[in-house]
Amino acid sequence: MRTPLLVLAATVLMALALPAHGDEWAFPAASQPGYAPNPTISFKVGAMAPDSGSSGFAGGVELSLDNPLIQTGYGKIRDQFSYNRFDSSGLKIETLEYNPHYMVPIGERVWVGGGPGIGYMFTDSVSGPSPDLWTAQLGVSASTVIDHLQIGLEARWQWTEDQRVGNANGADNWLTMLKFGYAY
Repeated sequence: MRTPLLVLAATVLMALALPAHGDEWAFPAASQPGYAPNPTISFKVGAMAPDSGSSGFAGGVELSLDNPLIQTGYGKIRDQFSYNRFDSSGLKIETLEYNPHYMVPIGERVWVGGGPGIGYMFTDSVSGPSPDLWTAQLGVSASTVIDHLQIGLEARWQWTEDQRVGNANGADNWLTMLKFGYAY
């Protein structure tokens, strides 16, 4: 049930935001007047619910910045590079992810958005096979920056290759995390 809701939320956010302003897109964004990468480094805490094991604590770090290639007419594309780690009930999952989210402002300092992503997963299971897997994901996020403090929330569903991990037929998973970071 969560996956269809996530897909619907991301689609609605992007569909509402894209035509909202008729401003022009620019490529490459980094060469445009006023472009700034706005880098942020964040620590993430939350929960992961993998198909191949029980839910539990997950943590990670993230580096994010405004996309240097594409500047949208309204909003922005925020590139998020993440490392996430989960270790529960004999299953360890580590992911490296790239998630570009199309973000739009909904308040003075509040941004919401969503988008696809790709990644790579390293698994270690005491109950069976532990393959390394390519991943694809779809997520939504919200964040605010107050002075240099960034606070955010993200949720995403991740699909993996159809291989056995531990006792299950894959490591597809749901991840929900709070972010606390420093915005430069």
